[in-house]
Amino acid sequence: MYLWVRFGGLFLSLVLLLAPWGLGAAEAPTLTLPELISLALQYSPEVKASKSEVRFAQEQQAEVKGYYYPQIDATVIGGVVPNARRPYVNGNSIVYPDPSNRLHGVNVFGRLDLSVVQPLYTFGKIAYRDRAAGKNIKVKEAGVDAKRGEVILHVAEAYYGLVLAEQGKDAVREARTYLTDTRDRITRLLEINSPNVRETDRYRLAVYEGGVEKFAAQAEEGAKVAYLALKALIGYDPNQDFRVPPELPNPAAAPGTLDQQIRTALEMRPEFTQLKEGLVARQLLVDAARADQYPSLFAAVMGALAGAPGRDTTRDPYINDFFNQAYAFPVVGLKWHLDFGISKAKVKQAQAELEQLQHNQRAALMGIPVEVAQVYGKVQENYRASKGLEKSYVNARRWLITAFSNFDMGLGKMEDIFEAFEKYGVFRGDYLMALYQYNLATAQLDKATGAYRRTLAAATPPPAPAPAPAKAN
Repeated sequence: MYLWVRFGGLFLSLVLLLAPWGLGAAEAPTLTLPELISLALQYSPEVKASKSEVRFAQEQQAEVKGYYYPQIDATVIGGVVPNARRPYVNGNSIVYPDPSNRLHGVNVFGRLDLSVVQPLYTFGKIAYRDRAAGKNIKVKEAGVDAKRGEVILHVAEAYYGLVLAEQGKDAVREARTYLTDTRDRITRLLEINSPNVRETDRYRLAVYEGGVEKFAAQAEEGAKVAYLALKALIGYDPNQDFRVPPELPNPAAAPGTLDQQIRTALEMRPEFTQLKEGLVARQLLVDAARADQYPSLFAAVMGALAGAPGRDTTRDPYINDFFNQAYAFPVVGLKWHLDFGISKAKVKQAQAELEQLQHNQRAALMGIPVEVAQVYGKVQENYRASKGLEKSYVNARRWLITAFSNFDMGLGKMEDIFEAFEKYGVFRGDYLMALYQYNLATAQLDKATGAYRRTLAAATPPPAPAPAPAKAN
């Protein structure tokens, strides 16, 4: 008896220890649309690639800012050089012990040339490009938001498709229940030779069953595709599973008027942000190209250090010995590049790019409002359709239940059940499709207007600006 008690206690302990693991393995988490979007944005390689473009633009600006600071150029060379002794005076003539036309042994030498150049005034060559690089960063940041909008829409499409497919599978299960009940009634009444049913009712029922099976296959495959798409978008492994809520969200009227939606698009759409900042950047690059035609004022320190042990050093200030030398001195100068048409062509190239962007902005001003109007119309259309079809399918279900009740009481015909079942299936399918199209159109409207950026801005605080260095124009 004692051994059985010990064995029972051990078994109970194992059950208690393993129960959480078993429950965790069997119960997959339910992920809502916002949660799936958050996971997708964190995982998305496309978003990460666009963020890399932002970092590249930031480094481009850092490169431009580097021109505000001194630049150091150093050249070190070494080699062999003929030996040379210092000349001396003999009587009325100067004697060169080692003339340059004869070789008197060789030795090594080394030389360092150094220049430190600090720009003082460049007529805007640096400043214009610095500001243009800052605008380019904003263009790339808006590009990140545009890519996020695409990811959000893809997640919404897969999510609503999965929920629709799951609701379709529920509708199939319900339809199979009704068909099974109907088949039982037909079989029972045929066995007692009831006048309320006919043999052809079996065939008609089989037709409905075939249609339901076709719809079941479509719902099953649709659910698989949407589920795999969502797993790919959020970066889940094949062994990671999740569920989604069982029903599509209820419809609501589109917020605001069409004019308000268009104004939101003009304000929030990332493409407009890119165009606006891009236009400023292009204008700054045009100004920078013009500034390249003017000189640059700079201060510099220039120096050299050279030595050759096989050559005597002379202190004559008028003789510059390349192999034995040491000097450093500050200078102020102007650097001016002149050419015959190159700088002028660069200015015109920058102006052409600016004009191209201006034309693109006009095209966007014409096209995006039309896109917003189309999507806004879909939201309104499917909102009204889903409301009307909801009433239709609810009453069709009541019709079907009433038809069953009347038939059981001997007040109805099997024809009434078939007709009610057919209408119920049609209107429920149309309602689910209208509800799906409404939710999808709502997600498309958020992307078309850029309204999703407000949620992104609220979720991600902007980075603190870096301190600006002292600038030379």
